[in-house]
Amino acid sequence: MNAAIHVAGWTLVHFAWQGALVALAAIVALRLLRHATPQSRYAVGCLALAAMLVLPGATAWRLTSAAADGEPAVLRRAVVLRVAPETPAAHQERFIVGIRRTTAAGVMANDTTGSAKPWVLPTIVAVWLAGVCLLLTRLAGGWWRVHRLYHAACTMPPSRWQAVTHRLARQLGLRRLVHVVDAPFVDGPVVIGWLQPVILLPVAALSGLTPEQVRAILAHELAHVRRHDAFVNVAQTLAETLLFYHPAVWWVSSRIRTEREHCCDDVALAVSGDAYLYASALAELESWRAARPAVLAMAATDGPLLHRVARLLAPPARSPRAGITLTLALVLLFVVGAGALKLLGAGQPPAPTAAQPETAAVWRMVFDHPTGQMSIRGFTARDLVRYAYQLPHSHIIGGPAWLDSESFDLVTTVDHVPAADETPDIVRQLLEERFGLRVHETTIEVPALALQIARPDGALGPNLQPSTAECFDQRAWVAAGAPNLGPLPQGQRTVFCGAWDGGVGYDRVVGITMDDFAAQVRHRFAPVTRLEVVNRTGLEGPWDVSLEYFKPAAVAMAFTPALAPALRLAGFESVPDALESQLGLKLVPARTDVPAIAIDEIQRPLRVPAQF
Repeated sequence: MNAAIHVAGWTLVHFAWQGALVALAAIVALRLLRHATPQSRYAVGCLALAAMLVLPGATAWRLTSAAADGEPAVLRRAVVLRVAPETPAAHQERFIVGIRRTTAAGVMANDTTGSAKPWVLPTIVAVWLAGVCLLLTRLAGGWWRVHRLYHAACTMPPSRWQAVTHRLARQLGLRRLVHVVDAPFVDGPVVIGWLQPVILLPVAALSGLTPEQVRAILAHELAHVRRHDAFVNVAQTLAETLLFYHPAVWWVSSRIRTEREHCCDDVALAVSGDAYLYASALAELESWRAARPAVLAMAATDGPLLHRVARLLAPPARSPRAGITLTLALVLLFVVGAGALKLLGAGQPPAPTAAQPETAAVWRMVFDHPTGQMSIRGFTARDLVRYAYQLPHSHIIGGPAWLDSESFDLVTTVDHVPAADETPDIVRQLLEERFGLRVHETTIEVPALALQIARPDGALGPNLQPSTAECFDQRAWVAAGAPNLGPLPQGQRTVFCGAWDGGVGYDRVVGITMDDFAAQVRHRFAPVTRLEVVNRTGLEGPWDVSLEYFKPAAVAMAFTPALAPALRLAGFESVPDALESQLGLKLVPARTDVPAIAIDEIQRPLRVPAQF
């Protein structure tokens, strides 16, 4: 599958839940602000639309960054092992092994997250592109009509209302020059143009209005210009075109248009001072309203007219605590947005520290067949020591500073295709021969969290059950030398023991031991803890685990403990709460001894260029 299709397809799929999440936050915020000013609700709508435009870009960036280790160099028949720089558990390295004749970019494109069939993502992208093309064609037609209207208006003489418009503009604090013309070819007042806006006044429609009503209508149009609503209107059109398949985008955009008209109605009402006079002007204009280009133009008759008239004649009482409500609504919106971004970044490697400078995101081992040449590229020396001894970086003690700051490319020759469990020994031998590595084993005591049974009677939670599901034991397969398993039955999906299945509201795993579960708590449920987690439950055998919790709320509770009481009252659970209520387990502070390697001697090798 093409890498661009892979990124675009998964971006569209992920936006399905991201857009729904943003819309849910907007619904809650708008509900809380139902008695506040329309400007507050308009701000919430704009924030929601901005989040909907940013999230697909962030998702695409994350997917592209995750695949950035792929290189366009052509590989021959090769075994490619992709090894993560830091694994969730020291004893649980995972390998992606494949024998294929392809390019490195192809390797990257085929290493996808998820289990979608090969034709699904191309179909999604093709349908999306077709929809975008249709909407762009419609948009181009609307733009051309507005363009013709604008140029026709610029050649027309000023309206008799031009002087009134200038006085209103000064009254509203608008310094831009707005041209006003009487246009017989429109059926309602319209403002078009960005830098030099033009207001088109329908001659026939305005003939039945009093001068005060016309002033109110002009004030409404000038309010659009003062607020720079044209730029937000373009952003709405962009979102509706690129994300047309998501109903939440259209709903948020419609709410923005509604609240925008309410904001301008308030300006017009402040100018006229007579709600009945302005409402009757809107009703009169609506009777003359006909089809017109509404994609890039704004008019006083936009929005649901009956609702606007009812609001003008009987405005809702405003709460004196609208400011507090707005603050709470914006906090909720930002919390949900932060949770979504945290989920997007959950798969990214941790930021480097002074003791661990930034290295390549993934280093590669390539075995070329039939020459027997094995190339190891893009690693630091400490990376290889960690991999050779199957330990985390923090468990490799000592050594000079260049272990973390310099990258090396090595080439060696082996007489057979190495199995996954043989490569650490090969790397260890290379370190001893090329780097003169000498080490001794030791242990270090580190702060930790102990995973224990929470209830005094030893009872477990309902979502922790002895494993009954059939799954593929990858560790036993590697220990057996990775034998050939033969072709899998058509349509059958392999379930791996200890492999997690997760979504925005759940995490599930089958056939996992409590030692492995404890080792993965630190990484799977970040940022709850960044300490080692040790198993002290005393539970033996494999287990099936299911945790049901809303991840954005759990992340918010971990980052901002002050929000935890309010979110708990709303029915959300933190990760420790879910562990205790659903699994019957808890995390308590502890200390533990962990295996480590102390480097006694290591030398910088001579640089030998990689040969391909």
